[in-house]
Order: sequence, then structure tokens, then C-alpha cells
Amino acid sequence: MSKSPIISKTLTSCLIISILLVGIGYSSTLFVHSISAKKSSSDKTTALSSTTSSVSTNNNNMTSVALNALELKNGTYRWQNTSQQINPTLRLIAHTDYLIKIKNPTDSKHELIIGSNGTEIAKSNSINPGKNKDFVFNANTTGVFEYHCEYHPDTMKGIIEISSQ
Repeated sequence: MSKSPIISKTLTSCLIISILLVGIGYSSTLFVHSISAKKSSSDKTTALSSTTSSVSTNNNNMTSVALNALELKNGTYRWQNTSQQINPTLRLIAHTDYLIKIKNPTDSKHELIIGSNGTEIAKSNSINPGKNKDFVFNANTTGVFEYHCEYHPDTMKGIIEISSQ
């Protein structure tokens, strides 16, 4: 028996609303090139504008980046920012500390890895289902970097562009 179009649309609407609710309280930008990443407690954020990610600054003048793990209907996973962009390109400024805030509302473990030419630069460590993780990442050089999930590298991946301004 097939689902009626109304039930399908209702389920889709509920999924979208759920994703939006998970993202409330977060603003997004991401990472940069650093050998060290350290844990940090989260702070309140205020939104600033950016073309591909929501950038925010907390009360410690640290710029925040928010990404959520997202499971699609076909069972694949993606990263999503608070603007609902899938595997967004993250545009960052060099010589800036970023508080990377990751939410995992899925039933699978995830781990954010930042790298360059196959070399791991920083990582979040594993984020268990239903958990959140924050870590500090310093964008200390310009260039193009990549990010991906340790457990879903083919579907949860994106680009980080770090510029001098």
C-alpha cells in the first residue's frame, strides 16, 4: 500500500521542522589549518552574514561554526549548516580562532576531520548518537582544505577556504 501524497508531505514537513529545531541556537562557519584543536565549552552566539555559512561571534570574541549531522531518507549522511546547506563550503579568515560546534541527532557515530592533501590537521573525536561536541580550531594559514566524517567520508565532506580577509 503506498502512502498518500498528503502523508508524504506531512512527514517531509515534520522532518524539515525537526532539522530546523536541531539547528536553533547555532550559527555556522568552520575551520582552518591548525595542528592543535582543543575542547571548549559553548557560549551564546550572535549571527553575522556570510555567503555559504552562518558565522557568529560569542562573548569571548571567538567565531563559531555550527554543523549538524543529517541523515537522509535513503540512509546516507551529510553535514548541514544552520542555513540548511548540505556539505557547505566554509569560508574562514586566517589567524582566527573558531569554535566548531557539532550536533549529532542521528543514530550513528560521526567524527569531523579537517585535512589537507590527505594529511589530518584537526578532528573533533567521535560524536556518539544524540550528543554534541565543541572544539577550538585556529585558522593559522590561507589555503583550501577539506573536511569529512571519519565514518562517512564519501557523503559527509566539504571544502574550507581560508583567506587573509
